[in-house]
Amino acid sequence: MRRVLALIIIAFSAAFSAFFTGCVTDTASLKIEKTLPQNKLAYYNDSFDNFRTELWEKAGYIPNEVQKANFKLAKVGIKDGKFSIETETGCFSKGGLGSKYSLRGDFDIQVDCRTNFLEFVYDMDQLLIFGVLDKGSDLHKLNSVFLGLLKQEGNDYNMIFSLDIRKGKIHRENWDRRANRDIFDGTFRIVRIEDKISTLFKTKGDVQWKEVDTFRSIPNDVMIGFNLGNFTSIRTSITAKTPITATFDNFRINAAEEIIENDI
Repeated sequence: MRRVLALIIIAFSAAFSAFFTGCVTDTASLKIEKTLPQNKLAYYNDSFDNFRTELWEKAGYIPNEVQKANFKLAKVGIKDGKFSIETETGCFSKGGLGSKYSLRGDFDIQVDCRTNFLEFVYDMDQLLIFGVLDKGSDLHKLNSVFLGLLKQEGNDYNMIFSLDIRKGKIHRENWDRRANRDIFDGTFRIVRIEDKISTLFKTKGDVQWKEVDTFRSIPNDVMIGFNLGNFTSIRTSITAKTPITATFDNFRINAAEEIIENDI
């Protein structure tokens, strides 16, 4: 079941292998030595005051034919200085952004995100993800790392999770059951240094980061993406009486060894 769920995450869209409380991480260990100067990185930072078509393209991959027959892209746009996503009702719905550039070598990226998980929902799922994936990879051969939030239908809890995908299959995963915390308001972060890639988060007001996991690094150039959807890939029917919403803000490249421009 986890491996089927991973297909939607691979594409940007349960018993768990492990629960964790989140280890506080010494950020000094994540310092990147080889990086472009801040004046060059600043161009790619995005406060989402407006939609920058030179940096992002809208994304909403549909994983199977059953869902495709009743699918609508979520409403996306800039609202109050944030990138906002709101799913449609009565159908499978998802929306998000993918970068028009890729990162090479070491990097450190982060984005603020906020979502209110709905309670007592039995006709859809609630899934938010932030991740990096191989540039131009075929879906079934994809290498990627994702950090996300999930509340499956009927559950009274949500989870923070991180997945390492190798050649289209889960290589390693970690999950954090968050009980009844229905609001997530914080920051997601992904850091690649040499042969390691780490996923971290912190909630608003926290100073220290909590590490979700550290994986063997994806060696290739990677693109960046995030999205929100009301389904996982195992769902075959949906009524979705209520939309779900999320906002993303303050995307930053804290450090990057090299940025490869594609369509800019």
